[in-house]
Amino acid sequence: MVNLITESPMIIPVALLATVSYLWVWRRRQLRSVSHRARRIDPIGEAEVFLAYGRSKDALRVLRAALNQEPGNIKIKVVMLRALAELNDVPGFIHLAREVQAPLSGQPVWQQICKTGQRLQPENPLFR
Repeated sequence: MVNLITESPMIIPVALLATVSYLWVWRRRQLRSVSHRARRIDPIGEAEVFLAYGRSKDALRVLRAALNQEPGNIKIKVVMLRALAELNDVPGFIHLAREVQAPLSGQPVWQQICKTGQRLQPENPLFR
């Protein structure tokens, strides 16, 4: 019978590397399932960083998760509008713009949303 430990000096480092890799992947999956609030990460700030680097889909993922935790958060919805505009998701942008129209009407942020909406869909009366 061959003794693998004495015959192959690489077996222990390879096994150790495999174990560490497995634990690292497991930990990352655990962190993904924990909410932003539990990790004390500001979802709006995280989404802004993603948007700054052109990662709009990642920003949208973070914002959707945050919106599930706080459905009435207007700030999240405003940043989400920016992500939707960068992805050219016109139906999603219009739907969300209708949601925030009443609470934001007359404010400078609504004027910016209207400018973006006019760029995406100029004929839409919502953005006039």
